[in-house]
Amino acid sequence: MDKFKIVLSDLHMGAGYAREGNALEDFTSGAAFRALLAGIAAESERKGKEVELVFAGDTFEFPQVPCLDSAEEFVPTFTYPVGLYLSSSEGASVRKMALIIAGHPDFFAALQGFLRVAPPRRTVTFVKGNHDVDLHWRGVQEMLAWAVGAEGERRDCLSFVERRVAREGIYVEHGNQYADWPSRFPDFEEPHDPDVPDQLYLPVGSRFIINFFNEVERERYWMDGVKPIPALIWYTFALDFSFGLCMLMVLLQAMPAIVWGETPVDMAAKRITPQAIRDLLERLQDDVYLQSLQRDARERQRLCLELVDLFASYSFSPAERTIPSAGFSRRLALRRGRAEERAHRSALYRMAEQKRLQERARIIIFGHTHAPCVKSLSHDGIYINTGTWTWGEDFTGRSYADWERLMEHPERYTHERHLTYARIDYDESGKPSVELRSFDHGATRKGLGQRLSDWWQQR
Repeated sequence: MDKFKIVLSDLHMGAGYAREGNALEDFTSGAAFRALLAGIAAESERKGKEVELVFAGDTFEFPQVPCLDSAEEFVPTFTYPVGLYLSSSEGASVRKMALIIAGHPDFFAALQGFLRVAPPRRTVTFVKGNHDVDLHWRGVQEMLAWAVGAEGERRDCLSFVERRVAREGIYVEHGNQYADWPSRFPDFEEPHDPDVPDQLYLPVGSRFIINFFNEVERERYWMDGVKPIPALIWYTFALDFSFGLCMLMVLLQAMPAIVWGETPVDMAAKRITPQAIRDLLERLQDDVYLQSLQRDARERQRLCLELVDLFASYSFSPAERTIPSAGFSRRLALRRGRAEERAHRSALYRMAEQKRLQERARIIIFGHTHAPCVKSLSHDGIYINTGTWTWGEDFTGRSYADWERLMEHPERYTHERHLTYARIDYDESGKPSVELRSFDHGATRKGLGQRLSDWWQQR
C-alpha cells in the first residue's frame, strides 16, 4: 500500500538552550531530527506515499520546565525554585509548552514543513507519556497546533490520543503504566488529580524529578541515562552510599500519594505496609541510625532487605530476594540495580504479549525504558521498543570500575545518541511489517535490528 508510518519516542525536550548552559535539557539532536524528517518527506513525495509520524510519549519533558510569566525571559543558567516546576494546571502547562517551543525552533519548523494536506498526505500523532501528560490539556494542544502550522485545513493533519494508537494490526503506547511503579497513574486516560481538580496527577517519579533530580542533574547529569528510579538508587548505593540514602529519602517522601491505595496493585499482596514505609522514613531522618548505617555493614544489609521487599512489592516484576549473609557489598548493590533494570524491560515485553492477544495486533510498540529492542511474540507478532533520543549506554552488565569511570568522566559517555525509531510498511494486502532503525548520518545502520534482537535475547 502507498503509505508507511514512523514511530519514535522519549525525546524529552525541555526548555532548550543546552549549549547556553541549561543543564536540564536532554534533547540535543534537533539537526538530526530535521534531517530525518526531510528524508522521510522527500521519499513520501518521490514515491507518492502517505506518512504518519507517531510520537509514542515523553516527547516533552514538562517536569524540567519552569512555569514562568509570559513576560519573563528564560535564563538557561539560572536555578529556578522548585515551586515553579510543580504546577500542572492548564495555564501552567501552556506556559511551559511555550518555553519548549521557543527553545526548539528547528524541531517545530521541521514538523511544520512535514505536515501536508494534499496527496501524499503527511500527518503527526502525539501519544502522551508520563513526562508529557500535560498534552491532555486542550490549551497545550492548541499551542502545539499553532507551533507546527496545523491550523485551518491543516488541523486534521495533527492529532492527540490519550493513551494508545490501536489500528491496522498495530498497537502503540508509551508503556509507563506497565513498568516501574513510580511512573504509573491511577487513571492515565483521565489524569486529573482527584484532590485538586484543576491540576494533573503527578506520579511519584515526576515528583522525584521536581523535588530532587532537577537539582542533582546539574552536577551528576549522567544519572539521567539510568532507568528506572529504583535501579538508580541501587547503583548509587554502590557508588556513593550517603548520596543514595538522600535519594531514597526523597523517593519515600514522594510515595504516600501512590502507596495509600491509588494504584491498581493490590495492597493485600504487599509484603511491606504503608506504616512500614513511614517507619523507614522516620529512621532515615535519625542521625544515630544514619551513623550506624555508615559504619555497620550488617545494618546496611538489613536496610537492603527492606528495600528489596519495598521495590518488589510495588513492581509487576518482583526481583529475586537474595542477600549474601556476609552483609552489604558494592557488588550486591550493582546486582540489585541490574535486576531492577531487567525487571523494568521484561515487564513491557510481557505486556506486549498480552496486548498481542487482547488487541489482536501483530505489531506492539512501546517506549519508556530507553532500551531499544526487537522481540518476537506469539502468532507471528513482534514487539519493538523505540528507545530514546537522549544519551544512553547500557551499563547493566558493567563492572564497578566501569561505573566509577562513568561518574568520573561522564563526558566520555553522555554524548552518545542512538536515534532509534520504528518504521512500519505495508504489503499489497495491507499487512504491516516493522523494523527498528537507527538514524546515522542520513542512513539506516545495517543490521541494527538483528543486533538489538541478539542483545535482548542475552538479557
